[in-house]
Amino acid sequence: MELSIFTRKLDMTPRLRDYAESKVERLDRYLPTIDQARLDLEVQDTRSDEDRQVAQLTVWARGSILRAEERTGDMFASIDAVLDKMYRQIA
Repeated sequence: MELSIFTRKLDMTPRLRDYAESKVERLDRYLPTIDQARLDLEVQDTRSDEDRQVAQLTVWARGSILRAEERTGDMFASIDAVLDKMYRQIA
């Protein structure tokens, strides 16, 4: 699986990159036909601090495209939540 990580208004730290890569690579266990995955991480300007950290995950598998988005106050929590949504779509 080829993983691309893009950020907007966010500095990608090595810790954040390693965390995101390790979490997304686990998708191969549940859907082995994944060709490519794209993770977009963004900090949006909103009034609510609880909805600023946005994680969007798009997965291309043979013949299908899956997409999930989640917003929380912490980027690590957003990554976990978006992967939970993706697992539910796969199952």
